[in-house]
Amino acid sequence: MTYIAQQVSRAIRILRGNRDESARASHLVVEKDLLMTYETDFLGQAETEKYSLSTFSERKIMSTKTVLKRVALVAAAALAIGGISAVSANAAATPAINGSTTSITASYVVGTYHSVTFLAGTADNVYTLTSTGVGSVNYPSVVTTTTGNATLTATGTSEVWSNGAGAVGVGGVFAATDSVIASAYSATAGTQTITVNSSTGASTLTITWGAAPAFSAAYSTAIANNVTDSLTGTAASDDTLSAAKNAYAGEIAVIIKDGSNSAYNGTTVSASVSGAGLVAFGATTNNAAVGTAKVASSTLTAANTTFIYLSGDGTAGTGTVTISVTDGSTTTVLATKTVTYTGSVAALKAQQNLYVLKAGGTTYAGTVSINDAASTTVALKTPLTVFATDANGNKSNAAANVKIVSSDSTVVTAGACTAATGTSAAIGEYNCIVNGTALAASGKTATITAEASTDGGTTFTILATPVTFTIGGSIAAVSIATDAVTYVVGSPLKIVATAKDSAGNLAYDQDAALFTSSGLVASTVLGGAILPTNVATTVINGVHTYSGFYAPVTSGSGTLTISGTDSTTAGNAVSATAALSDPSSDASNAATDAANEATDAANAATDAANAAADSADAATQAAQDASDQAAAALAAVTALSQQVTDLSAKIAALGASIAKITATLAKVASKVKA
Repeated sequence: MTYIAQQVSRAIRILRGNRDESARASHLVVEKDLLMTYETDFLGQAETEKYSLSTFSERKIMSTKTVLKRVALVAAAALAIGGISAVSANAAATPAINGSTTSITASYVVGTYHSVTFLAGTADNVYTLTSTGVGSVNYPSVVTTTTGNATLTATGTSEVWSNGAGAVGVGGVFAATDSVIASAYSATAGTQTITVNSSTGASTLTITWGAAPAFSAAYSTAIANNVTDSLTGTAASDDTLSAAKNAYAGEIAVIIKDGSNSAYNGTTVSASVSGAGLVAFGATTNNAAVGTAKVASSTLTAANTTFIYLSGDGTAGTGTVTISVTDGSTTTVLATKTVTYTGSVAALKAQQNLYVLKAGGTTYAGTVSINDAASTTVALKTPLTVFATDANGNKSNAAANVKIVSSDSTVVTAGACTAATGTSAAIGEYNCIVNGTALAASGKTATITAEASTDGGTTFTILATPVTFTIGGSIAAVSIATDAVTYVVGSPLKIVATAKDSAGNLAYDQDAALFTSSGLVASTVLGGAILPTNVATTVINGVHTYSGFYAPVTSGSGTLTISGTDSTTAGNAVSATAALSDPSSDASNAATDAANEATDAANAATDAANAAADSADAATQAAQDASDQAAAALAAVTALSQQVTDLSAKIAALGASIAKITATLAKVASKVKA
C-alpha cells in the first residue's frame, strides 16, 4: 500500500516522467501506471550537494529520449525524400539546349546573333536560364518562334522560363515539345556559358566568341596564268607573261582568304598598271577577254575569287601590275606581277644544244612542241634553239619567219625551224633541226646561221651569230679522269668520261652505256653516289660527267685509283688516278712550318735587339761627350763672370779715387780764389 505522502501530487506530477525542481524537493519516489516506466534515483530523494546522483540519473534519461527523437526525425526525412525522388525520376526529363541534355560547345563571331533553342523536359513548369561570362541571352530574339505554352522574361543574364501561372507547383507542366528559341549575342571576345536548370538537372552551352575574320595577305594568292593556262584555270605557280604589244598576255587569278585560310568575301580587289599594258576584271578564267584600263577594281560580295585580264596597249616594253585588297578601311598590296609586251622581232640568238652529229642522217628532231633544250636525253633534244627578241632585248612572239642556213651542206644539213608551243615553251622560241650529211667524214665541221624575216619571208635581214657543228663516229674508246689531281677528306669528286671514235675524234652526241656491267671500281671507298655501271647516259660533245661522289673520309695520304672496262667491242681498260691528302699530316707540316717561321722571327728579333744595344752604347758615349763639353763651357763662363766681377770692383775703386782727387782740387781752387 502506498502512503499518501509517497504519492505524487497531481499538481506537481510531470508528464511522461519529467521532473522539475519542485518535484525533486518533495523527496518522493514515483510509481507510474503500467504504460509508463519507473524512474528511481539511488536514494529516492533529491540531494543538496553539487553533482548529486539524482541529477546524474536525470541527464541519462533525457539523453536517451533525445536520441530516440533524432532517430525518428531522420527516418521521417528519409521517407519524405525518397518519395519525392521517386516521383521526380519517374515524371521529369532534363531540359535540352540545341537538342543536347548534357554540355555542348559552339564558336561564334562577336557582334553577331545566333539562335539558341531551349527544349523542355516534362513534369516541371519553371526553368531558370543563366548566362555567365561575356554576352547575353536575348528574348524576343532575331528569331522569335515558340511552341507550346512557353514564355521567357526580359533580356539579361538570368531569366525564368515558365509554363502557366509561373510559381513552382502552380499552373501546368511543360510538354516534351515545348521550346523557346532565343538568341545569344556578344559584342566582345571571350567565353559565354548558358545553363538551363530544372529540378532534374542542368544542360550547358559554352560559346567561344572570337574576333571577326579579316583579310589575310599570307593565305591569299595572286597567280599569273599565261595564254595557255588561262584556258584551263589557275596555274599552280606564276607563269612568265609575255605577248605582242597589242595582244592578250594572260590573266592573274586572285583568291582571297582570311586568317584561318578560309574563303573570305566582301573585299575590293584593285589592279593598277605602271608601264605598258591594260587590265580588266572578270569572274571566270577567260583567255579571250582583254584589258581596257590602266586602273580597275572589283568588289567580291558573293565570292572570294576574281580574274584580272591582261593585254597590251600598243606599247612595247614592260608593265608592272600592282594588285591591292581593301578590307574595310585598310588597303594591302597583295602582289605585283610583271608583263612583257614585245615589238617586232629585231634580233636572233642561237643556243646550241648538240655539238657532234652523226654522219648519214640521224634526225635530232626531238619534240618540237616543247622546249627541247631542257630535255635530259639526247634523243629528245633539238640540236639548235633560236630565240627572237625585239629592239628592247625582250623575247618576242611577234610574227616572223625563222630559218637556218648551213655553210657546207656536204657536212651539215639544215632542217626546219618551228615555233615552240606548250606550257614549257619560252617566249619567242624556235626549235631547229640539224643533221650530219651522209658520207660526211669524222672531224669535218660546218656552221649553221639562224635568220629571220619580218616581211613574210621576202628578205632575211636578221641574223644570229653562227654556231659550229662537227661530224663524229661511233664510240670506239672511252677514257676517264677526275676533275682534280688532289683531294682532301670528304671533298666533292667528279669522274669525267670522254668518248672518241675510231679516228680519235669525239664520238657523236648520243645516249649510251659507257662501261661494262661490272662498272667502275675505286681503290678505296668513295662517299656519295654509286660508281657508274652499264647504265645509259647522255654523251654530248664527247663527254659525260658523273657527279655526286666524295673523297674517302679515312685519314692517310696516298693515291686514289678508279678503274674499269669500257663497253666497246674492244673492251678497253680505263683508269684514273688522283692524290689523297692526309689532313693530319698537312696539319703537322703546317705546324712545323709555323715553328720554323717563329724561330726565324726570333732570330731576326735577336739581331734587331743587338743592333739596338750598339746604337744605345753609341748614344751613351755621345751624351757623355756632350756632358764634358757642357762642363767645360760652364767653367769658362764662371771664370769670365769672376773676371767681370773683379773688373767692376776695380772700376768702383778707381771712381772713389777720382772723387777724392776732385774734392782735393776743389779745395785748392777755393784757396787760390781767396
